[in-house]
Amino acid sequence: MKILITGGLGYIGTELCEIYSGESRFKEITVVDKRFISERVSQLRNWGINFIQGDILDKDLITDLVKNSDVVIHLAGITDVAYVKSEAAQNENEIKTVGEIGTKNIINALTPDAKLIFPSTHVVFEGFNEIKEELSEDEEPNPVLTYSVNKRNSEIDIINSNKQFIILRLGSVYGYSTDTMRVGIMPNLFSKIASQNGTIKLFGGGVQLKSLVNIKDVARCFKFFEENKFTNEIYHLRRENTNVKEVAELCKKINPKVSLIKTDDEIPNMGYTISNEKLLSTGFEFRYSLEESLNEMISNWSETPKNKNLEYILKGGNEYIDDRGRITNYELTEPINLIGYIESKKGTVRANHYHPIQEQKCLLIKGRYVSVIKDLADENSIIETKIINEGDIAIIHPNVIHTMVFLEDSIFLNLVRGEREHENYGLTHTIRNILVDEEFRLQIMNSYKADCRVCKSKDLEPIISLGKVPLANNLIENLNQSVETFPLELFKCNSCNNCQLSYNVDPKLMFDHYLYTSSTSKSFIKHFDDAAEKYIKQYALNKNDLIIDIGSNDGIGLRKFKELGFDILGVEPAKNIAEIANKNNIPTINSYFDSDAIKIINEQYRKPKIILASNVFAHNNDLLEIANSAMNLLEDNGVFIIEVQYLVDTIKDLTFDNIYHEHYNYWSVIALQNLFNQLDYNISNVEKIDTHGGSIRIYIEKNQMKINPSVKDYIKEETVFGIDKPDVFIKFKSQIEESKINVLKNIKNIKTASDKIAAYAAPAKASTKLNYYGISSDIIEFIVEDNPLKHNKIIPGVNIPIYDVDYLIEKDIKVVIVLAWNFFDYIVDKNKSLIDKGVRFISIKELEDPNFNF
Repeated sequence: MKILITGGLGYIGTELCEIYSGESRFKEITVVDKRFISERVSQLRNWGINFIQGDILDKDLITDLVKNSDVVIHLAGITDVAYVKSEAAQNENEIKTVGEIGTKNIINALTPDAKLIFPSTHVVFEGFNEIKEELSEDEEPNPVLTYSVNKRNSEIDIINSNKQFIILRLGSVYGYSTDTMRVGIMPNLFSKIASQNGTIKLFGGGVQLKSLVNIKDVARCFKFFEENKFTNEIYHLRRENTNVKEVAELCKKINPKVSLIKTDDEIPNMGYTISNEKLLSTGFEFRYSLEESLNEMISNWSETPKNKNLEYILKGGNEYIDDRGRITNYELTEPINLIGYIESKKGTVRANHYHPIQEQKCLLIKGRYVSVIKDLADENSIIETKIINEGDIAIIHPNVIHTMVFLEDSIFLNLVRGEREHENYGLTHTIRNILVDEEFRLQIMNSYKADCRVCKSKDLEPIISLGKVPLANNLIENLNQSVETFPLELFKCNSCNNCQLSYNVDPKLMFDHYLYTSSTSKSFIKHFDDAAEKYIKQYALNKNDLIIDIGSNDGIGLRKFKELGFDILGVEPAKNIAEIANKNNIPTINSYFDSDAIKIINEQYRKPKIILASNVFAHNNDLLEIANSAMNLLEDNGVFIIEVQYLVDTIKDLTFDNIYHEHYNYWSVIALQNLFNQLDYNISNVEKIDTHGGSIRIYIEKNQMKINPSVKDYIKEETVFGIDKPDVFIKFKSQIEESKINVLKNIKNIKTASDKIAAYAAPAKASTKLNYYGISSDIIEFIVEDNPLKHNKIIPGVNIPIYDVDYLIEKDIKVVIVLAWNFFDYIVDKNKSLIDKGVRFISIKELEDPNFNF
């Protein structure tokens, strides 16, 4: 079978050739077109379709091509024509010459056994003065303008030729196509206007009738008649009969921002419609509707929000699963011309480069890796990481350094548009830039947490990266001291809603020598004293009951029990802090709450009635083991009481500075309930407490009698808030990034106005914010702190020294930024004498406001 397609680079020809691309292996298909469109010609060659640049007016060329063809689909012709009399075409002679003479060249060269499929037009009926609907093929045409007259003349020539033919009178052809798109056709034009939120003008009020057909159905119909034995017939090819106004209203339905206005502009006639009854009788079926096609065009041409993420993940969609396995599909934003197949062994590193122009697309077929990225376009950008799982496509924007660290033996496909010649590496497509060195590689391989700490799921979604930063409480002695940095990133488990850090810092680095003592704060002392009295009353404790505090610090949570004569025991991993507690007569085991500590308790103490874990449950990596050990250690009617910072408040109040390496996990009631459900326990009660900018206290009773309504209430509130949905976290990330912009702008204005700036308090949250914002000692000269353990030390990363509060009095400082914003009122009250002297105290939270005025 030999098929010749004239005008194959045009609007209809483009779609028709794509349909035939699947048959070019066993059908000899040739396209002839006077134009040469580079990308289209290249695509034809790749499909195995012959291309000849030539003119249908070249009689010798056309004769040679046609006489050897079994089917000729004759699409060539002039389509840029006038639609009304007042716009009579200036190229009438060309329309007539190309249309009629070119068609005659083809007719004359056809062999008796060959078939000609010719596209005529429904506008051969344009001359009727009255409205006519559902015109059949038997209706006598009435052409007026050159284009329709030309088409009718060619119809007559074909009918009188005694050759085999099919004539298809096309309705207005609409629909999305590629570089040969005809935008001037009414549905296409309206879609373009709608995609730009513009105004659609309804000439003559939009009452003109229209017969319409989708371009893909047109191409399918040509092929249908090539494959079937119908011959010497005329068919009307349309799907919808409608009017201009209805098409415009569909566009407005798809995009309500479109405006519709009626005008008095000339229309050639009131319109007419054609019948497709004869066509449908052949068995041909339409597949593409007007509304679907309008939606496709408007969607493809409308402005889409830029994906601000430097790297984003595409999951497969439109899945089909049966007993054979799974089929999943991916929709890319651009065509690709090169696929690289790449194998990588566990522990190896790839990339460490960026692409100046190309978008990186990697489809992971097997294995797992950590993607590490950094934005070259932003000098203040931070390092971010993501976990890439099997089936993910990782898409990275140009000018973003990216590195892949493989956690398992892996295979991925590199999907490329453009060139990736190895000899051009470092010159055109790929530029080397080391983001992950050997030290960082080892960090990732040894300590990256790639599954959920609670449920072990691998489905972790990145929420926010605060960069690769030092440990918040590991203050340094001098600027020559080496500082190790670690990723500080929050991920969410999509299976159980646990939120956790991506990286496990060795606890010994953080807790063996600790500089934070809880008793520095009077408000914390009161909080824990009140809590002790509450527990004594609530659980009718007697003096023989043992109370254990995990992560007991300097004994702040046990001191009231001690005063009231109860049996107490602290478990504290920091040796220096445990020594302080024991000196204060708070018996404390210097240990983590691990098997060694539990062995000591079992051997030397009775079972506890209460186990406390205040602001330490987030500090543990082995959550299930700790929770299970605590519940097993309790006496039968004992209770495990946990205080944790509340994730909902962290999000609502933007207290992201509570994110630091000590806090492995960030809790909602839903996530905690999922944790204890795995151990066959339920939370029995939930209370809101005012610590750390918003916390909750939860109770887990060993022999649970009933569940307080508060548990159900909190879970309902969290669900309404959307703690289990991505939108909440997307907004959270955006607000954090916006706060950085605002703080840097506002503190720059303060620096300009007052020159010298100091800060008050150096809690862990201060290190988080200062390092994320990039506020160093060239902006804040020093920090004063009440805790003597932190005096004469330096916050790592930003290198701001810490002094005693008296140092503030000695210096001529007019502005003090309070970093411990949750103690702002307390700090202000304590320093009224300085305020009276003109020193202004400003909470770091105030600087996050874009409307802050200094």
